[in-house]
Amino acid sequence: MDPFSRRAEVEVNQGIISLGDGANNTINNYHHPLPSAASTRWPGGPGRLSPTALAAGRFVGRERELRDLHTALLSGTGLIAQTVAGLGGVGKSALACRYAQMREDVYSPVWWITADSPDRIEAGLAALAVRMVPELNSAPLPDAAAWARSWLACHDGWLLVLDDVTAPADVQDLIGSLGAGRFLITSRLAEGWQDLVDRPVTLGAMPVEDATELLRRSSGRADLPDAARLSTRLGHLPLAVAQAGAYLSQTGISVGEYLDLLDHSSAETFRQAAVGTPEDRTMAAVWTVTLDRIASEDTLALEAFRTLAWFAPAGIPRSLLTPMADQGALVHALGLLRAYRMVDFVDGSLSVHRLVQEVFRTPDAAIRHREDEAVARGRARSVDLLTRARPPLDAGLEAWQLFLPHADALVAHTTSAQDDPASTGVFEAAAAFLGSQNLQHRAVRYCSRIADFRGRTQGDHDPATLHARANLAAAHLGSGDRVRGRDLLTANLSDLQRILGPDHRLTLASRAYLAAITYTEGDRDLGIQLLEESLDHRERALGPDHPDTLVSRGNLAVAHHERGDMGRAVGLFEAQVADCSRILGPVHFDTLRARYHLAGAHHAAGNATEAARHLTDVLADCERVLGASHPLTAAVHSDVAAVESELTRQPRDDIEQLRANLIESEREHGPEHRNTLSIRAVLGSTYLRAGDVRSATEVLEAALGYSLWVLGPDHPATLNTSHQLGDAYYAAGRHALGVEMVREALVDCERILGPDQWETQNVRATLVHMAASSLINRIPGARAVSRLLKRIRRRSRPDGHQGWIRPDPDPERIRAAAAEGLRLCRKGELRASEGHLRVAADGGNTSAMANLGMVLARTGRPAGAESWLLRAVEAGEETAGGPLGSLLAEMGRFKEAQPWLRRAAATGSVDSMMDLGHVLVRTRGGRSEAELWYRRAAAAGDPEAALFLEQWAARRPRRRPGPG
Repeated sequence: MDPFSRRAEVEVNQGIISLGDGANNTINNYHHPLPSAASTRWPGGPGRLSPTALAAGRFVGRERELRDLHTALLSGTGLIAQTVAGLGGVGKSALACRYAQMREDVYSPVWWITADSPDRIEAGLAALAVRMVPELNSAPLPDAAAWARSWLACHDGWLLVLDDVTAPADVQDLIGSLGAGRFLITSRLAEGWQDLVDRPVTLGAMPVEDATELLRRSSGRADLPDAARLSTRLGHLPLAVAQAGAYLSQTGISVGEYLDLLDHSSAETFRQAAVGTPEDRTMAAVWTVTLDRIASEDTLALEAFRTLAWFAPAGIPRSLLTPMADQGALVHALGLLRAYRMVDFVDGSLSVHRLVQEVFRTPDAAIRHREDEAVARGRARSVDLLTRARPPLDAGLEAWQLFLPHADALVAHTTSAQDDPASTGVFEAAAAFLGSQNLQHRAVRYCSRIADFRGRTQGDHDPATLHARANLAAAHLGSGDRVRGRDLLTANLSDLQRILGPDHRLTLASRAYLAAITYTEGDRDLGIQLLEESLDHRERALGPDHPDTLVSRGNLAVAHHERGDMGRAVGLFEAQVADCSRILGPVHFDTLRARYHLAGAHHAAGNATEAARHLTDVLADCERVLGASHPLTAAVHSDVAAVESELTRQPRDDIEQLRANLIESEREHGPEHRNTLSIRAVLGSTYLRAGDVRSATEVLEAALGYSLWVLGPDHPATLNTSHQLGDAYYAAGRHALGVEMVREALVDCERILGPDQWETQNVRATLVHMAASSLINRIPGARAVSRLLKRIRRRSRPDGHQGWIRPDPDPERIRAAAAEGLRLCRKGELRASEGHLRVAADGGNTSAMANLGMVLARTGRPAGAESWLLRAVEAGEETAGGPLGSLLAEMGRFKEAQPWLRRAAATGSVDSMMDLGHVLVRTRGGRSEAELWYRRAAAAGDPEAALFLEQWAARRPRRRPGPG
């Protein structure tokens, strides 16, 4: 339900709120099938190593630690994780990078992720996905990261370095979800890793000999008097020692002179760094001395460094600094910073150690380069550069991956008192993108700062402030903080009523939003009461014909429908249909949707005849106005067939059409969309009425799992699916499970819908029928089954193929069934092979899924074949793509067949090349490309392709496309 919309949409919108005449928000969601992770191979070449300057520099010593790492990481099979822990600056990243460099021939790939927060881990995984499949750059950030997880789960031999992990909990889920490969983790935290690693490698300061040798190598001087004294003064910390050596190399001064400089500046540094560790103070002294020299040579380099202190420590694009000066001067300044190892260049971007940034973001009038005005100037310049570099909302994942870490750094390292219009503009852009990616948990801090700024600069009574606070409430709600979000929304509504009055449109919209949230959060009685009050207020203030009033009426009707009060729901939907038809016209989209809801209410009330009449009328208008492929048209078409089947009491004869509708809905909207949920439930019921109990059970299990996940256990659709699945179990001979499911469904229906509702009576009749069979009271172990059901229902998220997550089956049995099924296929005993292949396919064997699909295709069951082939491809069996494309081509669905055949042909499949050529011949404008694919097939040795080319003038291929 969307109380903020000016359209009569019966949905909930917890996103951006826009009001005012002419305001219009359009949100387009596209779902594209991701490439198969299992069949994607590493493209070759090096992976990605550490972006820090230290890890990319010269390395000395640590032989024992390197041996320990190698022994630990190669000590067994499966997944192994190892942690390197210690203080900041002690060389953890350098050790990890050195190990990765030494073992690049052992692992493929080696991939480095800066892992100081879960968001950065997600971004690093997404970057890995984009490296292998550049097309994933356009995918949402969570989808790209999830694809990378799938790839890691399907392959071994890789090394993932997680650098600077804050806490074990940040990586526990990632490591726990994989079964092979190697993790090398660096962290300042030395405790708490016992659940992930056997024994962390704790890294201390370098031995004096190694630190001294590192100083000599970094300075480029083999003969360096007093090197040991300087390395001791620096605490034998690799970061400080390497930077001191770089300074000696750049300036040519002696160790004694450098020690004098440290002595001169150490008092101030130690005093200001009292809250840190001794190592932090020592490094701060080194960096202050280094900046003195940089400032004496190039003031632009100093200003660039002060600006870089406000960005993320790694992945800073050079282009971000371009507006600061002309290219030549900027290149020289950055080169000078790199010469002093204050920055580093990695893959065309800049990196700065985060500890250096922290010191020079902290103003202190008594310490050089940290004066209040200098720090503020660097912050203002970073905001200006981010404002200039802000990508448009639709710029793509890669552009936002470059921008967001630096916006995150800005919001993390500044306070609300420092915000101005420019920084608020950066925050608004970041919040808008994160909202579009459904990453509200990351948008909360941006929305909070925006609301604070609006309140401070424009006052608590300004509409912009009230809008910002509403967006903050929506972000909290979207992030899962329901209590905080609802409290903010309630407080904002109170301010609106006091400041703008109870009849202001913003007040009315917030009241409707709060009512919708109250209802959807589970307080159905109070939610309906608030929805009724909201409708009354809008009718009084705006009039019965106002678009907002229509929205409120539709929201209330849906609530009564879901609550089971079909009398009220039908009346409200009838009023909404009449008003929409009069105001918007009978074929306006909102009117068509209202008519569809009215038909659904009639059907739920038990009046199937009236529902069929309304559905038939609205289907004709939808096909004429919206087209046959529109989602609303598809939903109406599916319901028309279901109601007609119910009226005739005959199984539907369009199961294949339902299967096609389900596949199309999953591709278009995803498996969790309500349209997909509805089609899947109807398909399961249709299988049951047709007597195909096995298929009914499989589909209804999936339907119940998704319904529990998306709609919750108390939604009427979930109750109906649970009832249908219990009936299917009973019909399949699983009497105990079936009876208990129907019994639970009856209890839930009586509690939620009431004892006299149509659905409740229907469930009760099913249970009475089972009792009449004299089985209900004779089933042993009913209580155990009931407990099992309760445990199953608590598992809310289904996996990719079943209704809920089940225990892993016997892998040996699955492998044996797959092998036997394949053997029978090769002997031509297709019917005999089907049972074995089904057992293996149900157990998750992707090869058996593909083979089962081809068996079904060859035995004249294309709908089932398409389902299993598609499932095999989605599970990572890339070889199923060619047969799937051939099947679609044979069914005359040439447009759908082309992408599958192209993917298979690109892998070198000659049969797919030929079938793609056949499809293109039948497609307007595709004959020239068809000839190209025939030539490729001929070059690969296919004799039929050569024959086709000889007869090309006729353009008549001699063989019909078929499964490969």
